[in-house]
Amino acid sequence: MNYIPGITISLLFALLIGFIFHFWKGGGIFRLFFILIFSAIGFGIGQWVGFSLDSNFLKIGWVFLGFGVLGSILFSFIAIWLTNIRLEKQDKR
Repeated sequence: MNYIPGITISLLFALLIGFIFHFWKGGGIFRLFFILIFSAIGFGIGQWVGFSLDSNFLKIGWVFLGFGVLGSILFSFIAIWLTNIRLEKQDKR
């Protein structure tokens, strides 16, 4: 089995979803990389869930694209939520 096309399509979809979320919410380069990393991790976890369930939901070859996209979207939302947390102490005057 040739893994290069599957890895390529997985990374393309994960990074595309990450870029879409970044352009939607905006932010700096740190936020972009944070969202892209979380999106790729979410795609991988979605792959694992699809494999564990032995699902055929948008399966392309050995890539479980449906669960991968769902995981990528979920983790992109988590990344956006995490980057919105402010750690500074605010004065209440």
